[in-house]
Order: sequence, then structure tokens, then C-alpha cells
Amino acid sequence: MRLSERLQVCLMAASVLCAAPARAGDIHFRGLLDLVAAERSEAYDLNTFTRGDNPFDAYGVRLFADGTVNDRLQVFTQLVLRDATGPYVDGAYLMFTPRPATDLHVLAGKIPSAIGTWAPHTYSNKNPLVSTPLMYQYHTSLLWFEVVPSADVLLAAAGTGQEGVDYFGFPEGGGMTLVDDSYWDVGVTVTGSQRPFEYAAGVTAGTPGWGSTSKDENSGKSVLGRVGASPLPWLRFGVSGAYGPYLIQELNSLMPPGKSVNDYRQKLGMADLELESGHFEVRSEGVRGAWETPTVGELSFTSGYVELKYSLSFGAFVAGRWDALRFGDITDSAGASRSWDADVTRWEVGAGYRFNRDVVAKVVRQEDRIDASEEYPSARRSSLVAAQLSVGF
Repeated sequence: MRLSERLQVCLMAASVLCAAPARAGDIHFRGLLDLVAAERSEAYDLNTFTRGDNPFDAYGVRLFADGTVNDRLQVFTQLVLRDATGPYVDGAYLMFTPRPATDLHVLAGKIPSAIGTWAPHTYSNKNPLVSTPLMYQYHTSLLWFEVVPSADVLLAAAGTGQEGVDYFGFPEGGGMTLVDDSYWDVGVTVTGSQRPFEYAAGVTAGTPGWGSTSKDENSGKSVLGRVGASPLPWLRFGVSGAYGPYLIQELNSLMPPGKSVNDYRQKLGMADLELESGHFEVRSEGVRGAWETPTVGELSFTSGYVELKYSLSFGAFVAGRWDALRFGDITDSAGASRSWDADVTRWEVGAGYRFNRDVVAKVVRQEDRIDASEEYPSARRSSLVAAQLSVGF
């Protein structure tokens, strides 16, 4: 039975086992509206998510409906509205708490990622800037639905992941991200804490770089999780990891003898750190990993960011983030070693003002640099300036 089918069974079973259905008064509705004025530039396109929407879009709306079935079972849903994509479901999951007095929960459905610590900051009223870190958003030139024909073909496609990867003479769509925050996967996780420790572990249908949210795209699953600690009120740190197959089942006929798509996996490890002292906050994450391939060996990657925020007593704040994405070397047919994708560096700085708990205004400037590649013989530099108003309702 596929994981998605098992989840449907779990949902039906939960509805039967619950003591009583949720009443209208038990459902809490809320929303988040983003209004943005941004320059149109290449930097704008470099921020585009998997579905085609962008944090610098002129508007975006998130609608939340959270329901309490009983003291042990809750339902959480998120719907996103943007003209660039049309409506889509960002999250839809059950949270079962065996003992309400204990911080231990089981999540099942279209769930937030169990790795890293960015997920709570994906919302505009929590993000001190506008963009998402490269490791959670930028598209590489590796596809999950095609086998790379050769190292030369992959090198020729370097730097095209955001605009459309071309292996066979025509662009086929954006490549995979390292950890796709804009595309929550279907799965089951256990999460909780026993102070000062915190933990999350689970199984998903897809991988961090490409979620599988309808029918399973291969017969394998990803295992992933995080362990961390917060020994002091101002300090939090942890490590995460994930391991699972990413290629679609239809590519099995192209695998080497005795191999299947389940033998080629995305593997990664992450580390995170958060510091808060008075008005000052520091947040940082790093990731290192690789995709295993049947034709060109392992394609490694390294990425990380450091984000700083300083809040003033009257509601204003300033913030900045330095961000980098680097790719490992592969050898072409001439024997030369080169990065399999074009390296990317980004920084973003901004200032904002929180009018109250629900309304935040920001102004940011972003600078991007993509190193030279075969497709683009010289490094590309681009920038944009944007203003955002975030309104919770």
C-alpha cells in the first residue's frame, strides 16, 4: 500500500476513533496578507519557488484553518493564494498528542519539514527580510524526472536551474532545491521535547529536494529527523539529516543492470544555531550532502547562511543575511574538473517597523551573484529593492 493511501486510511480511522466531531466553535480561522512593491530584475526571478510563485510577488495570501477535535487530536491546514500559481494547499495534517500534558506529538499528512529550523520563519510576519535562504529555495540544474546523460551535458546546463534545465535541446523545467521549503511533503513524523532537548523524526514519500504529494513517484521512502538542545534561554542548536531515493519510478529501465531508482538517493546533513541576547538575534544554518546518480557519480553540495537582526525599543529593526551555495567538482570528457552547477552568493539587508502584533513593514535590498558557467561565460550579478507590508488577520 502506498504511503498516501495509508495516510487516507489513518485519516478515516481517526475520524471514527474521535470522541466527537469538531464543532464550528472549535475551528480557528486566520490569515496573512503580503503586499510587495519590487523592482523587476533577474534577481526577482532568482527567488522563484517550485510552483512559480515568489516572495516578491505583488501580493500573496495565506489562509489558515485549525480545528480541535478533542484534547488529543487537532487538524491544521494552510491554503495559499497567488496569481502566479492559483490556489494551492501548503499544509494539511493531523496532530495527535497522546498525553496533553507532555510535549510529544505525531504529525500525519502534508507536514512541515522535520529537518532544519527555517520553517517557522517562512511566514512574512516572522521573517525579518523578504527572501528565503538559498538552501530552501534556489533550484539546481539536477532533475528528478530525467537521468543525466553525461557529465558534459550536466556541465552545459549549469546555472539554468531557476529558468529551465536543458539536457536534450529544450528546457524541461526547474531543477531540485536542496531542501524545498515551498513544497511540504506527505509523511508521518514524531516531534517533541524533553527540556533542554528537542527532537523530530519521521518518514516522507519524497525527499527534501522534491516532495511526492500525490501518488508515490518511487517505491522508496525518505527517513529524516533532527535532534537539538536549548540549554539556556538565549541559546538553541541542533543537527538534522535525511536519506532517501529521489528519481521517479519510470526511469527504472535506464538504470544499470541490477540497479533500480531506489538505489540512488539524496543524502544530507544539517546544523543550526540560534542566539538571542537582548535586542540582538543571530540565526545560522548549514547543509552538506549529495545526490547519487547512475551516470556521473555523486553530485555534492554545500550551503549556509548567517542572519542578523537588531530590534529597537520603539518597534523598528534592522536585519541582514549572507547566503552561499557551492557545488562539488565532477570530471568532464576532457579530464578537467569543474563544479557541476554554478555557485551562488546572495546577501540581503533591510529595515522594518512593527506597528503592532499583526502589521509589519519592511524595505530590503538584495544582491545576487551567479558564477560563470558554459551557458553563461561570465558571472551574472543582479539586484533588487523591495518594500513589503505584512498584515495578519
